[in-house]
Amino acid sequence: MSQQYWDDIFAGKTAESLRYDLWLEPYLEQLRQDAERPVLDLGCGAGNNALYLYERGIPVIACDRSAEALKRVRERLPKVPVVQLDLLEPLPFGDAHAAAVVADLSLHYFHWADTVRILQEIRRVLKPGGWLLCRVNSLRDTEYGAGQGLELEPGLYEQDGRLKRFFEREQLEALFGRWHISLLEECPMPRYDRPKIAWTAAVQRD
Repeated sequence: MSQQYWDDIFAGKTAESLRYDLWLEPYLEQLRQDAERPVLDLGCGAGNNALYLYERGIPVIACDRSAEALKRVRERLPKVPVVQLDLLEPLPFGDAHAAAVVADLSLHYFHWADTVRILQEIRRVLKPGGWLLCRVNSLRDTEYGAGQGLELEPGLYEQDGRLKRFFEREQLEALFGRWHISLLEECPMPRYDRPKIAWTAAVQRD
């Protein structure tokens, strides 16, 4: 999806409306394992997860394609560093730079080959033993577009010129084939008014 699409969405949000759910709560120990390295919040949006991490004293860098999203982060969290980036480009961080990566609903907008390359980049910037914690669309997420539009690849749909991927367990197991998979769980998300079904993954690099 284009930067303008996301800018339009986040331009209408206010810092005061920022709220998070507690999906990261079971992983506080993993997120706090290395105070010398930051957690990268990839596709941070208005900063829901960055706020959660900041409030718990965990160093975080908020990253997003949308300049408007990063403005919302600065308004609410002026001490949190922000980086504008495109996940289709190499990540602007050195090898083993991050203690962990959080990617909340930001990895399901791409062709399979691009998704694999993004995961390779995440592995590169993670320290050995570092964790990727992410949520992605489920194929049962019918309230938010599963099965709608033109299917370009298994689970990848194009509608109104925008791409959105919906995952089955087998696809996630293939995507994380080089990782140690601690958790793959499909469940409703409590953040939205309509029921949204997503996969939560907690995976660790070697």
